[in-house]
Amino acid sequence: MNYKNLMVASLLFLSGMLFAQEAVKESLVESSQTESYVIDVESAVKMALENQSSLKESKILLDQNKRKYDHSWNNFLPSITAGLSGSESSPLSDLSSGSRSLSTQISAGLSLNFGIGAKLKALKADYENGLLDYEDAVKAIELEIREAFYTLLYKQAQVKLAEESVKNYETQYNQIKIKSQRGLVPEIDLLTSQVNLESSRIELKNTQSDYSSSLIEFMNEIGLTEKNIESVSLKGSLEDYRQLLDYSIDSDNLNELIENSSSIRTIKNQLESAELSRKEAMASYYFPSVNLSLSASPYSYNYSLASQSGSSGSNTFTASVGFSISLDNYIPGSAASDSIADIDDTIKTYELQLEEKRSELKTSIVEKINSIEIAQDSLSNCENNVKLAKKTYELALTAYQNGTKDLTSLQTILASYNDAVLQLNSQQLTLIKGILELKNTLGI
Repeated sequence: MNYKNLMVASLLFLSGMLFAQEAVKESLVESSQTESYVIDVESAVKMALENQSSLKESKILLDQNKRKYDHSWNNFLPSITAGLSGSESSPLSDLSSGSRSLSTQISAGLSLNFGIGAKLKALKADYENGLLDYEDAVKAIELEIREAFYTLLYKQAQVKLAEESVKNYETQYNQIKIKSQRGLVPEIDLLTSQVNLESSRIELKNTQSDYSSSLIEFMNEIGLTEKNIESVSLKGSLEDYRQLLDYSIDSDNLNELIENSSSIRTIKNQLESAELSRKEAMASYYFPSVNLSLSASPYSYNYSLASQSGSSGSNTFTASVGFSISLDNYIPGSAASDSIADIDDTIKTYELQLEEKRSELKTSIVEKINSIEIAQDSLSNCENNVKLAKKTYELALTAYQNGTKDLTSLQTILASYNDAVLQLNSQQLTLIKGILELKNTLGI
């Protein structure tokens, strides 16, 4: 009797939770009133690339580097100034005997050193590195969206599994209810099946809520904030892992793929920038600078107040070429030599990082390839396990209906079947993410 009261209390508690979830659920527009919007993984990636603010920021930085490189010729533009001056002067004793003057000037100057070539190469390298960084940002977003898309498919599969579970529990409850009315099963079986049914419905609501929240977050990431989630459906399957296994990696092309990977390219770019900085510093510190200057006074005029007459001066033109060099830079231990030594240390550090990253990346890639192969084998085992669990449940259900198996055993077998399906879906998602991450690492 106490057990019966406990089952009734459990049923009331679960029913209350279900009612509470229904009360707090947001109202959604009926699907029949909304236009269906189908998203596959490629369209999701395309929309994300068009709407991601972080990518737009990367594009702005890339455009800045391109502008600096395209306009690098302005390093050869001289500084040009023009002026107009006038004056009036007279003795204090006789203000009428002073003079007035007017003159114009124009001058140009240009200073060049032997580091200008390295500076222009650095600007080009900055643009090319920025272009690679932008491509890496695109690949990072593609990976993020693809993984999020397949995670949504996994959660969608969880919803379908929960729906199937509810149907199974409903079928069991209805059959047991009929038998209970005929006195063929104990009342405790009816209460147990009813509790299990209500529990499966609550689990379904939780799974649907989790899927809806993830879908809304995904829609925000790809820029579909104006769409209602009821109008959005996903086109794809966790079986897509079969199409993703379209790559081939062997010892011949592994090193080439590693050299083209984004992590190696990043260190190479840093090393190249440091080497260009060293060339520019060497040229600036140890080679002379060339200073060119031109000046002209194309017009001048003087007017005497005493004689009431004026005269124009002759035009003047001056050009000069000069060389300058800082001799103190040649002194051992000077600031210039220390600066070069610091750059040399930076170059050595990048060279060490490059070798370390090559080794680390190669080990990581081999591990990922092995993990993918193991996941494929595990996936085959999971598929067989699902078939076995489904067949076992069907046999157990028939045995229960014939009175040769108790309800507790049937529920345990059903739970095992659900776990087998969930494990299969999880293994498929793990395999997909492993393949996507490997491809992103190798840039394939």
